[in-house]
Amino acid sequence: MKISVDWEFNTLGIYNFNNKFSYKPLFDFIKKNHNKLQGDIVEAGVFKGSTLLSIALFLKKLKSNKKVYGFDTFSGFPKVNNSKYDNINEFQKLLSKKEITKNHFRDVQKLIQIKNIFSKKKINYSNISSSNNFSNTSINELKKKIKILKLKNVILKKGPFIKTMNSKNKPNKIMAAFIDCDLYDSYLQSLNFIWPKLILGGIIQVDEYYSLKFPGARIACNEFLRDKKFSKIKYKNKNDNFERWILKKLG
Repeated sequence: MKISVDWEFNTLGIYNFNNKFSYKPLFDFIKKNHNKLQGDIVEAGVFKGSTLLSIALFLKKLKSNKKVYGFDTFSGFPKVNNSKYDNINEFQKLLSKKEITKNHFRDVQKLIQIKNIFSKKKINYSNISSSNNFSNTSINELKKKIKILKLKNVILKKGPFIKTMNSKNKPNKIMAAFIDCDLYDSYLQSLNFIWPKLILGGIIQVDEYYSLKFPGARIACNEFLRDKKFSKIKYKNKNDNFERWILKKLG
């Protein structure tokens, strides 16, 4: 099946790369470098495959021989105790350390205020998102979409990152990555797996570096990057003015 217009992407629950909104720099990088730079694409945190399938379709459109690897439990957040850094109160500490702006913290407070109005439970990392703990997913449904779209360039890695993100596991080289896994431990595990394999000049889009829900992602990134050579690139979606961040490996 070939899809090309917005309603077709929406029906299949796939991010439409033709619109180039939230993830334009990532797709632009892939387009510019897919035939120049070594390495495949990695996504950490697949959920229902919106961006994973979009990247795979984009690579197919470019006639690229690169593959996209999708790492996920495909059953929601890992069944372990979450880190203290995932507590929403950590945003206050980030503000006091000047690691987020006052405007960022103001928006966090506003989101929590709205969530509290409509929630009967105490807001925490497992229910602050509209997808709750992301357990409403199915690897079989994702495989069905892959089959319908005749995608030969998708490799799924099912299980907790601590098991699937082994340094000996493929891909051997990574050109670009998309981390969208919300939690402190998951971010650290993803970065520890991806960074050594990421080629010089390769990029990582860190989807929750600017988050109103998950402070652990920013904390994990800042902690991991302390001794790394990188550039941090901020851009905004012109439609919602929401910050997006990309890391570029320099050494």
